[in-house]
Amino acid sequence: MSRVSRKEDQFYDMMLELSKTVYEAVVIWDELTRGWPESKGRIAEIAALVNQCDAMESDILKALNTSFITPFDRDDIDDIARQLCKVGDLAESISARYELFDVHNMIPEASVMTGLVVDAMREMVALFERFHDFKKDPMCKEIAKRIVKIEDQGDVVYRNALGRIFNEPDDPIHVLKWKSLLDPMEHTLDYCEAVSNVVRAVIMKNV
Repeated sequence: MSRVSRKEDQFYDMMLELSKTVYEAVVIWDELTRGWPESKGRIAEIAALVNQCDAMESDILKALNTSFITPFDRDDIDDIARQLCKVGDLAESISARYELFDVHNMIPEASVMTGLVVDAMREMVALFERFHDFKKDPMCKEIAKRIVKIEDQGDVVYRNALGRIFNEPDDPIHVLKWKSLLDPMEHTLDYCEAVSNVVRAVIMKNV
């Protein structure tokens, strides 16, 4: 049940439901990564959830186009929806690449990265559970900061992973394969950070 009553406040519930669905998708992505290749059948589960995210994003954009009043800036709502969906899109795309690239064994950093995305999206859900009250709830800003710290951890894992694969015995295909997987993995965390930055900007503009 919605915790908000004004029509324009529907956006808080819509953003929360979108964040929850993206979280479900990245949890499966993490489990798929840790269980690969036996888990490859779960790629379809991620795709189904991402389709739901796309529909939710479309609903948010339709609501923006038909609402005279919004709880905060329309562009910020649009940014939050689009960037949350990017996290899900990348989870689906990277999962498909595991099979496309004929990955046999995951490098250890892969599951560390997906685990960090799960951590970031778990915090995101907690953030949007509180966001309807961001003007009074200081935890919104604190949770947003925690997401940025998780992204910082991802940068370290990403750099270390690249350094390691580039210094392994000559295997250009291995290097190319994992560079093409690690880059978008790192981008998923960038999008999580981007959402948290929009949230912090909203708080600064409206408190």
